[in-house]
Amino acid sequence: MVQITQARPRARHPRVVKITRIWRGRLREQLLSLVLTIQLLILFVMPAARAGGLPLPHIVVRGVLLIFVLLALVLARSRGAMAIVILSVALTIAGSVWRHERPDLVADTVSTAGQVLPQLALLWVISTAVFGRGRATYHRILGAIVMYLGIGMIFVSLDIMLVQFVPDAFTHLSTDPFELRQALTYFSFSTLTTSSFGDILPVHPIARSLANLEAICGQLFPAILLARVVGLHSAKRQASAGPGAGPGGNTSSGRAELAAQVRASPVRMPRFPPTHS
Repeated sequence: MVQITQARPRARHPRVVKITRIWRGRLREQLLSLVLTIQLLILFVMPAARAGGLPLPHIVVRGVLLIFVLLALVLARSRGAMAIVILSVALTIAGSVWRHERPDLVADTVSTAGQVLPQLALLWVISTAVFGRGRATYHRILGAIVMYLGIGMIFVSLDIMLVQFVPDAFTHLSTDPFELRQALTYFSFSTLTTSSFGDILPVHPIARSLANLEAICGQLFPAILLARVVGLHSAKRQASAGPGAGPGGNTSSGRAELAAQVRASPVRMPRFPPTHS
């Protein structure tokens, strides 16, 4: 009998696999800067343009949000994170459709809760990209800023959900949905940065608890997590500059030497011949 053997696919070269992983990691880190740009566009540029009378078509708004979601999917390193992002977006779309067909309190609550879930999923995805394995880079610092702003966005959605149940939870709020969101965005980030001016005050006990929790997060995150990423980035730059390099030292040669040391495994100390006196 003639045995038919199937040819096994050749395994990739370890160096090719390593280079591919390195470039994927660099791409993910560079996408963190793009996520921050889109986040600033959503938070500050688009609302200011709409308040100034500049018409923003729905296709533009949805396009920006779609890019935001696609970047979150690219940054997701595990299938579980990708599934959570897709599920949260599906719940957001379902809540929006339900609110459009039957605008009641339950539909508004589901729609707002659907907005919280993608933000939590995005916060998880960004945190895995920022605090994952690898050296601390400038893009990871920007990713930590994305997380900081994402915390404020999550509290905005929580405050809106509270106002839907308790309309008098905050003072000096408008009934218009756009002005309500802008006012609570202003209150959320002023609370996060502890620079509140007192024009909007939390009256309900739950609103006060949310404000206190947000203020604590706003103080601890820059002092612990963001400072940790910046400190690691500064340590890597000092190590790449070499032991004797000062502020004007040759950092390019130091970085090349550090990269060569990282690629070499294991790293062995050189042996010097014995000296005779």
